[in-house]
Amino acid sequence: MTDPGAERILIVEDQPEFAELLRLWIDRHGWQTLVASDGWEALRVFEAQGADLVVLDIGLPGPDGWEIIERIRAVSQVPVLMVTALGAEADRIRGLQAGADDYMNKPVSFPELIARIQAALRRARARTPGADDPGILMRGAVHIHPRSHRVLVQGIEIHLTPTEFRLLHHLAEHPGELMGHRELLQAVWGPAYGEETQLLRVTMRNLRAKLASAAPERRFIATEYGLGYRFTEA
Repeated sequence: MTDPGAERILIVEDQPEFAELLRLWIDRHGWQTLVASDGWEALRVFEAQGADLVVLDIGLPGPDGWEIIERIRAVSQVPVLMVTALGAEADRIRGLQAGADDYMNKPVSFPELIARIQAALRRARARTPGADDPGILMRGAVHIHPRSHRVLVQGIEIHLTPTEFRLLHHLAEHPGELMGHRELLQAVWGPAYGEETQLLRVTMRNLRAKLASAAPERRFIATEYGLGYRFTEA
């Protein structure tokens, strides 16, 4: 029996057979499941009951996955894992730029899906009120506030997704150090990651663009081509 206090996962999927497989795998690991088969139902369920994580398809009747994540991000930083047949690089980039924490292509490996859900929930728990607060991290013009999930660059607040925030925070914790691709993927996304360099590149591109919007003349993250990245206060 599912613990009534367990975290709730909203599955948004219009293929009944796949939705049922998702529900069975997620239930088996002790989480509560909510299932919506179209965009309008997904929005109603999310508004009425909330969720601790959303597994989101893109091609849906009614509002599609792009519109749903836009509406969710307007009110919540809940983790969103896109699971979709759209596997083009442009779709992955669009999903991450829209605020998805992760993106998987169908057909999926269910054990990998569960591992990614577990990692996303761990990261979400770590930023909730009551978690250990290491205090404000100040790196030159960049001030990072872990508890409130705020970043100020030269006194200007920039709005980061949870993944972008974790990436910046991890780099800033090790100023000047070269951080390899695998190290960053595992530190930011979780131990199940390591080869998804495109995921890292897209997130890094979005993060740099937001930093540049506040300080266009500064370069805070240097690229060591083929090796990784390092935080610099230059």
